Amino acid sequence: MTLLRHILLTALCGLLFSVAAAQPAQPDSTPVPACDDPAALSAQVAELYLTLTDLRERLDDGDADALGAVYEAGVRYQAIALECGYIPSDVNMLVINTTDIDRVLTVLETLSGDPLKGQLLYDAQEPSAAGDTLGCSGCHTLGEVAPITEGTWTRWDEVGSGQERFADYDFTRYTVESILLPWEYFVPTYPEYTMPDFYAEQLSYQDLADLIIYLESQDQLP
Repeated sequence: MTLLRHILLTALCGLLFSVAAAQPAQPDSTPVPACDDPAALSAQVAELYLTLTDLRERLDDGDADALGAVYEAGVRYQAIALECGYIPSDVNMLVINTTDIDRVLTVLETLSGDPLKGQLLYDAQEPSAAGDTLGCSGCHTLGEVAPITEGTWTRWDEVGSGQERFADYDFTRYTVESILLPWEYFVPTYPEYTMPDFYAEQLSYQDLADLIIYLESQDQLP
């Protein structure tokens, strides 16, 4: 019975993963900005400006897509600023949309997490900022297809932090990488590729801060 339950849970987690992964990805039309090259970065910004040079004519002609072009240019301007390290005052509300761990950690330093909100997210009782219901508790409750939630911080403190791979990590970096880049490391004895790798597109920075502080509270003894 235990083996059958293990197989069913693995299949269920895989099904949730495949359904969510099947959602169409949003196209990214913004090239990677040359943040370390002022001249190249200025050229990229100027190129965006050129897409709006005929805006007055389009508006005068009643072009229904003219305002859409303004909106898209604004989105791309914002993407460049964010990629180059700008942290806006409403960063907590922004969906992460990057797996640059250092960038994410820099933003998280400006935020405070709420463990109660983190638990609601984790247990699928509240949606993420992107409107998605997370499947964390579905795979981490029993500990058969993924590490059990209880004792998450304790396992890090007593086992994970002592591994050579994580010598330069703290709990926050370990957790951020585990959530945003789950295929970079697999916990021994558990099936690989069970955890989906799309949470950067589902979580806001505040969601992530709340999840981290909730998991940090899981200090039960083994």
